[in-house]
Amino acid sequence: MRHAVSIFGSDDDLASRVAPFLKHGVEAGEVVIVVTDRRKRALLDEALGPAGASIEQIDRDSFYTRPEAAIASYDAQVRRLLRAGAPAVRLFGELPVCTTREEVDAWIVYEAILNRAFDRRPVSILCGYDEREQPGALIENAWLTHPHVVAEGREHNSHYREPGEVARLRTLPLDAPHGLRALDVDGDALGFRTLLAREMSDAGVAAAEAQNLLVAAGEVLANAYRHGGGIRRVRIGRVGTRFVCEISDRGPGIADPLVGYIPPGAYDPCGGGLWVARQLTRRLDLVSSPRGLTARLWVDADDGTAARPA
Repeated sequence: MRHAVSIFGSDDDLASRVAPFLKHGVEAGEVVIVVTDRRKRALLDEALGPAGASIEQIDRDSFYTRPEAAIASYDAQVRRLLRAGAPAVRLFGELPVCTTREEVDAWIVYEAILNRAFDRRPVSILCGYDEREQPGALIENAWLTHPHVVAEGREHNSHYREPGEVARLRTLPLDAPHGLRALDVDGDALGFRTLLAREMSDAGVAAAEAQNLLVAAGEVLANAYRHGGGIRRVRIGRVGTRFVCEISDRGPGIADPLVGYIPPGAYDPCGGGLWVARQLTRRLDLVSSPRGLTARLWVDADDGTAARPA
């Protein structure tokens, strides 16, 4: 797998660096995909000439909704294309414009994950970072997540860091967020679901989000009993416009901060339960400590109602 970044500040730089990458894939018979906005796709089409006609277009802002969903979609698409006989897949993509630190951190981790998610498949990825659009924090961290850089030529990136290291540095501390309170589950899975459903209803969580969290929390509970020596503590609460369910076990924790990000299957048969949990929630944090593993699941709670008093 080849994963490179190109940081540019003009349309001319975009066209001169990206068009040759795409054209080479077309000439090699690869499936070539571009994930950007309409204006930049038109710019690339002009630079590519006839070669642009065979390139698939995906709208950036409708595709990149969540990192976990983007990885799942790419994985499914790559598997389908390779099964259909494609010799390789080549992709140019631009991340959505990030406006908050949370978004920056989430998409930085996503870029790190790509290095592991597709490292055993014939996939080439060139990521474009537009200095006119993206915040400096995202662009600075792009150097940590891409083994190669494309500018005037292609070079090895000496600033690259291993994916696990990047993800570990962006995991929230064990004691955050504040304001969560204990939920007494007493080892009763059915009772836990009932209590959690009631708490989410009181907190204004929409029915679909609540059902997703119930399934995700069930996967985490199963892992805790199977691998973590049982449940040590459960805390819940509304944090801003999100509802949080935090489940802590008594086990040895997880050394790999990327577990559950990689789609389960032939390339990574482990982490199926956590993969499901990540797909169903807005965010899943995993924090290991000497006392065990803490899984923190987040879903949207802002459905237009305020949390009602207990």
